Amino acid sequence: MNIQKSSLILFSAVLLVMFSCKEEKKPKKLKTSHKKEVAAVEPEIEGRILNETQSNFLKKVMLEDIGKDKYDNLQTEKAPYDVHFSNDGDPYSVSYDIIKEQDFNNDGIIDYVLNVDSTGMLGGNANTNQCYVYYIMKDAINYKEKHTILGYAPFSYNIIDEAEFAGDKFKVKITQNFRTYSNDNLKTASLSFVYKNGNLYEESYLSDCKLAKLESKTIFDDIPEVTKRVRDIDWHNYCETIGEVYKKNDTLILADLGGCDNLSLTFDTEYKVDRNKLKDIQFRKNTALKLLTFLAANTQFVEEINVMIEYYQENPITDKFIESVEGYGFRVLIQNNDPKKNILRFLVQLDKIDNPYQKENWEIATRNKTAPKEEEIDD
Repeated sequence: MNIQKSSLILFSAVLLVMFSCKEEKKPKKLKTSHKKEVAAVEPEIEGRILNETQSNFLKKVMLEDIGKDKYDNLQTEKAPYDVHFSNDGDPYSVSYDIIKEQDFNNDGIIDYVLNVDSTGMLGGNANTNQCYVYYIMKDAINYKEKHTILGYAPFSYNIIDEAEFAGDKFKVKITQNFRTYSNDNLKTASLSFVYKNGNLYEESYLSDCKLAKLESKTIFDDIPEVTKRVRDIDWHNYCETIGEVYKKNDTLILADLGGCDNLSLTFDTEYKVDRNKLKDIQFRKNTALKLLTFLAANTQFVEEINVMIEYYQENPITDKFIESVEGYGFRVLIQNNDPKKNILRFLVQLDKIDNPYQKENWEIATRNKTAPKEEEIDD
């Protein structure tokens, strides 16, 4: 099973609709290639000459994206560098450009920020997208961390209109995506990103979000069964995310945390059970309560999870999202996704609401603390 199942499911869903900007982009004229699936050519405009280290790094990143089995002879001496895909009559081009080189984590190794810009046939095409990607390196060629700031997508929440570095800070101006918000009064905001303390942060998260004050940047306690801990940044609301994996024998639990003032916590696991118990309501409830009890005992969120335990001890477990407990929203979703397999999926979702004015993405991204004005409600 992939190491960040929950995150990758979301990531894949985003990719299916990625990406768009305010103006429809016209397709670039593609050059003829003898390669069936992908061909790489020199940029049509004269690019910057890269040194050997830069070239090898860029080649590694591109091969990771397009697959070594498809094209392994990229000539990455210049940047920006384009890769063209025929894509069964729906061609698109992806441009890679190194826009910043700096030792962000002060380990003596130069790190990179890339502008990755994909252009499809139309601006709303799934292959039209753009992002800025931080690569924190473990040596001259290989990276150990990768953090992405989404520039635009067809139905992303925000679009980056302007972007530039000021020293080690990445300054951007964002506008609500007109495809998503569909109104005439699109809001704008200025953001600043900085790499520090082992992660990429939007600076207002550090100063204005309650979750930034967590004493431990972890979900599970310090136990040997936790095989992976990853910190990242959310593509849409620019909050810190934490993803962890608990693995012991056949038990695999994927945990994810996010949010600004309001905690958003999920745990995802599967159980192989006897076929006659797949639809057994009491078995499902008992198993869910055992899972919640385990999570309360082995994570730093015992208080929050105990709220769920107390509720479900007295109430049935259904697919309904429970919002009757003040300051909380939660559910345990139990699914048998494949009738041919005797497997039950248990998805625990828990929100702790400390700020009722941060429920929508723009409110979270701009760290909103107050109720909307009357004219905004009318809009």
